[in-house]
Amino acid sequence: MKKIQLIPLVGIQIEGIGQVDLGATRAEVQSVLGTPSDALDDQYYYDELELRLDFNNEGQLEFIESINGPKPEKTVISMYDVNPFEVEATELVTILTDKNQGEVDDAEAGYCYTFLNSSVGVWRQVTEEDVQEEIEEIKADGEYEDNADMLLEDLEKSKFFWTIGIGVAGYYAD
Repeated sequence: MKKIQLIPLVGIQIEGIGQVDLGATRAEVQSVLGTPSDALDDQYYYDELELRLDFNNEGQLEFIESINGPKPEKTVISMYDVNPFEVEATELVTILTDKNQGEVDDAEAGYCYTFLNSSVGVWRQVTEEDVQEEIEEIKADGEYEDNADMLLEDLEKSKFFWTIGIGVAGYYAD
């Protein structure tokens, strides 16, 4: 498992590989990380690192996202001395809000939060409440036993965010 530290407004530090700074060019990124697994438009994907990197129109790295949460298979992520995929969503929002020291965009509260001062964003597709509602509907239909394992797995996964990303200063500004 590769250890990756996300450093808001700076970049990432990958154990045994090196540091990639926000603002780096494609060539600078590739000199540290090698050829991406896939490249689409202005995005590089590094499957072995479970990362997506976005470049701006000038070809500079503007956003880095850990994309295989909440249970990454190949990486261990850290930010602010915690693993954001091991801290339940409400606690992570509290930590990130404290570190942000400013406005938080919670227009999609529960699913997505962006921390404007630190240019950090977190996302998940479903919340615990969503899965609980689904469980109640399936129980009412008498189909819970057939789906219990999947539903309980979904419930556990819903307690955490699925992606976390860092951007350049002002990344989330309107």
